[in-house]
Amino acid sequence: MSITTILLLVFLLILIILSGLLSGSETALTATSKPRILLKYKKGDKRAGFVLKILNNLENVISSLLLSNNLVNILASSLATAVLYDIFGVTGIFYATLIMTILIVIFAEILPKTYSLNRPTRTSLIIGKSIFYLSYFLYPIIFFINLIVKKIFLRNQKQDRKHIDQQSEEELQGVIDMYKTSNPDSEHEKDMLQSILTLNDTTVEEVFTHRKNIYSINGSIDISEIIKKINLSRYTRIPVWKDNPENIIGLLNVRTLNVDLSNHNSSKEIIFEKISKPWFIPETTNLLEQLVAFKKKKEHIAFVVDEYGELLGLITLEDIIEEIVGEIVDEIDIPDEEFAENSEGFIITNGEKNLRDLYRHFDLELPLSEASTISGHVLEISKRIPLYGESVEDKYFRYKVLSHSRKQISKIEIRYIK
Repeated sequence: MSITTILLLVFLLILIILSGLLSGSETALTATSKPRILLKYKKGDKRAGFVLKILNNLENVISSLLLSNNLVNILASSLATAVLYDIFGVTGIFYATLIMTILIVIFAEILPKTYSLNRPTRTSLIIGKSIFYLSYFLYPIIFFINLIVKKIFLRNQKQDRKHIDQQSEEELQGVIDMYKTSNPDSEHEKDMLQSILTLNDTTVEEVFTHRKNIYSINGSIDISEIIKKINLSRYTRIPVWKDNPENIIGLLNVRTLNVDLSNHNSSKEIIFEKISKPWFIPETTNLLEQLVAFKKKKEHIAFVVDEYGELLGLITLEDIIEEIVGEIVDEIDIPDEEFAENSEGFIITNGEKNLRDLYRHFDLELPLSEASTISGHVLEISKRIPLYGESVEDKYFRYKVLSHSRKQISKIEIRYIK
């Protein structure tokens, strides 16, 4: 074996090692945790700075690694073919193919990638500086290659952008589903995280309190009657209306009143000067937007109106928080088992109860319904107002009408059928 052949074999070994480093670097950089790298950078690790720069421009860096790795592998295969062809003739081509496949797959792919996958942060910190300068050196070539690729796939870019947010959200939901701890409350934590993700897909109309159930005060009545209604109320914030209950003129915060509520001869003006302007929001507002708005305006209650300005109901900060953490029972709430089954396995409830609450009580996926109440859902299924004793079904429940008027269903019997 000549010295030239030996040198070629040594060079071939170096190329295989270099190929393994490039393959391992690619795996490490795609698997490493950016928050963890950022934490190390804040603690003063200079190597983490190079890795952060790479992660912020990962697409170009990966392209550089792929280009370099392919060049190295092609060069290594060509050298091996030349050496073995010189020794064995045409048969050497077969030997070169077999040997290089084994060497590249084991030592330049599987081993380095397995190591990097198990230690992504450590590997990234080690190779970060070298890979950064490599990508910087190859940038002109990579820019030209990416330009060609973008021209080819330009038609699909707009469509792809539409799915980015959806894919990211689905990925996050998958991560939450896989979240497991030894804490028995972990399931509740998962439910809370999932609820946060759905805030953007839920409108205020789905969780608000309907106008029929709003406790309010007629601003035109005598002061004695106003004080009496304040004392009878369990609420600290009470809507005030004029002419009709749907014409809300303000919101009274009882806690701000410097009035003796036992004195029915107090001045009406003293109470009315504490009434704040009502805040109206459209029914299409999603819960995430409204939660941010509540925080920004430092308010707790907003009135929901439709496109014609008609009052639909009200939503509170507590309503949105309950969508995340579940039902909150405070000092003004009267807890009850509204969806408790009787001895016969039925639930007797008011048709105005929230449909979401029913499905959450049984831990079921919400139906694709436009209705926010159980009676509305029944009307949507039947396409009319069912008569007394009539039953309709959806995927999980059978609803039987126990009481109704010309316009709505009052009382419903519900049976879980799954």
